[in-house]
Amino acid sequence: MKILIVDDSTVNNILLENLFDSYGYECYSVLESDSVIDTINTYKPDIILLDIMMPGLTGFDILKLMKKHSIKIPTIILTAYKNSDYKKQAKELGAVEYFSKPFDQEELLNTIKEVTSK
Repeated sequence: MKILIVDDSTVNNILLENLFDSYGYECYSVLESDSVIDTINTYKPDIILLDIMMPGLTGFDILKLMKKHSIKIPTIILTAYKNSDYKKQAKELGAVEYFSKPFDQEELLNTIKEVTSK
């Protein structure tokens, strides 16, 4: 399974890549949100892990672009913001789940398995 990680933090991307690599997932991470749609079309991930607040396009902007381009890849929000309005907005824009950092790794892995097995 291919996971695309979109986060402007190199540290977060490395931590997530190491976690998923240890479970046999193929990972690719993007620091610059402006290139995400091209990356999605090239890499063809099975699932996307998306931060909300990034320079350039926000996670909300990316969800809107995905909807505009009819990209129907399950997307999970991973953000530092524990904000119920953000969670509601993300879900309305098509995110399948919303995790606040720090998140439970086991819960995230289980959610990924559940979402991608549908």
